[in-house]
Amino acid sequence: MTENTPPAEETCAAALITPLIGEPQSALDALMVPEPLRIILPGMTVTMDHRPERTNIEVDDTGRISRVWCG
Repeated sequence: MTENTPPAEETCAAALITPLIGEPQSALDALMVPEPLRIILPGMTVTMDHRPERTNIEVDDTGRISRVWCG
């Protein structure tokens, strides 16, 4: 990235979900998260393809949301 390159815009719903980090996965039930959406559970195999519009939500082994990102 150069000085003249604007920052990348967030193209998924990560900003909507990020405040829920640390909350149980069931907290997602109250939200209308737009597709594409991928919830990643412990030990789950996931593809490495990058889709900027996809919201990825990682859930830890206690059932809590631990990470959220676009891609």
